[in-house]
Amino acid sequence: MPTLTWKDSRVIAKDVAPWDTTVMLVSPTTPIAEMVLDSKSWCEEHKESGSLNLMIYCHGSPAYLQIGKEGLMSWNLSKLAALKPYFDTVSIHACLVAKGQSGRAFCSAMALVLYAPVDGAIEKQRNTGPETVYGWLDDRKYDGDYYRHDPSGARTGPLRSL
Repeated sequence: MPTLTWKDSRVIAKDVAPWDTTVMLVSPTTPIAEMVLDSKSWCEEHKESGSLNLMIYCHGSPAYLQIGKEGLMSWNLSKLAALKPYFDTVSIHACLVAKGQSGRAFCSAMALVLYAPVDGAIEKQRNTGPETVYGWLDDRKYDGDYYRHDPSGARTGPLRSL
């Protein structure tokens, strides 16, 4: 499944993306609106490939993603609405983003805005893939428990990566 990965440049970038992944390195000065516009262009180019996945790698805390200039919080998730028709799954690899009531509400709101299931961690995250001569291989796994938040508001979990 073609994957678009938003990777905040404040996260160490010593990893290797899988073959079907496009990494968008997002700087601390990139407005969310610009990130969304670039993502929409990528989606248009890849929509004939079938299912599309969005992965988000950044620092986080409950109900907050440190990505781009303003970050993502519950009050500005509507900025992602232009991406609603594109992604079939969303996985957030950021520490604690789904933890507690505020984290659950944030991930559920994102699922509703994007109309796609959103997986989010309730524990601290790190790169869990094997180290290669090129860097860490991104294995797309979570450290510890994570939850799946559906657009319907349902929450499944705790789940664990194998």
